[in-house]
Amino acid sequence: MSISAKDLAAILGVSPATVSMVFNNKPGISDATRELVYKAAAQYGYSYKKADKNTAESPVIQFVTYKKHEQIIANTPFFSELTEGITQESSRQHCALHMSYIHEPGSIREQVEALKSINCIGILLLATEMSPSDFNWFRDFSVPIVVLDCYYDNIDFDCVLINNTQGAYQATDYLARCGHRRIGYLHSSVICGNFNERASGFRDALRANGLSDETAIIHEISPTSQEGFQDMMRILEGKPELAEAYFADNDIIAAAAMKAFQAHGYRIPEDISIIGFDDMPLCDIMTPALSTMNVPKKELGALSVQRLIQRTQAERDPHLKLALSTTLVTRESVLHDRRAAKCDHVLHLHMI
Repeated sequence: MSISAKDLAAILGVSPATVSMVFNNKPGISDATRELVYKAAAQYGYSYKKADKNTAESPVIQFVTYKKHEQIIANTPFFSELTEGITQESSRQHCALHMSYIHEPGSIREQVEALKSINCIGILLLATEMSPSDFNWFRDFSVPIVVLDCYYDNIDFDCVLINNTQGAYQATDYLARCGHRRIGYLHSSVICGNFNERASGFRDALRANGLSDETAIIHEISPTSQEGFQDMMRILEGKPELAEAYFADNDIIAAAAMKAFQAHGYRIPEDISIIGFDDMPLCDIMTPALSTMNVPKKELGALSVQRLIQRTQAERDPHLKLALSTTLVTRESVLHDRRAAKCDHVLHLHMI
């Protein structure tokens, strides 16, 4: 049973005007308050209908973010640009976009049941942090669901994501083509489907270049900036064997590791080369600037909306996995010719 805006406002301790401003996308409301209102609306079954006739008739797309641990989904430019792409394409398709969240820990059943009561034409499910079993909660919805930024073989939904395997392969292959033979992996200690696919691409590229994937040096560190830095510092304090070049699961991990390497006196890229994944704005302002794989974030969001619209018009079509390609962006964090650098080093020693 749905509740009124007045009831929702009373539950949250805000004015009914605040609730109205949130759902009309009016300025003057903080992001924290917006998120609080959206979450409570989903939880308590508040279904908003705008008074304006033309707007009220606009079909609604529900954009749901599943927050399992919030170590990957965060307030970063990646997810901001992704959301911007979704918002712009929804507007272009003359659809209203409503946002809600499912949080763990918490009663997932109650949150999902509240989500079912919302009147919409379909759901975009940002599933970056979801595991395969989490999708069982979404199998009996009456509206189509398109999964965004995640794929597992055993889920029966349309999935729109980045070609993670290809991107990791290209990044690792680039390190090999630059002459690096001892290539390591800065792997996230938090597991998700995207990182699993990137691990496959990393290993495929090693084998394709005649390198052993079984003896590859792998360091597991947190995908958050501060914890990732601390993890890498602890690893380096143990004086482990190091690779001469590393592929990192994402730019945040790459940046955290680079900071730790530099704190221990290693030069980037003269001593250790690093390449990331995502092409976030921080790549340009780091010293040295970080080589990475560019991800078309806005396009990813727009494509998910387009696929959801298609699914509402052809519900019995086969489910698709749509994977967008990444593009290599070379900057300063990779030594471009490791073999030449080794020759120069030998020549320098002979001259001494």
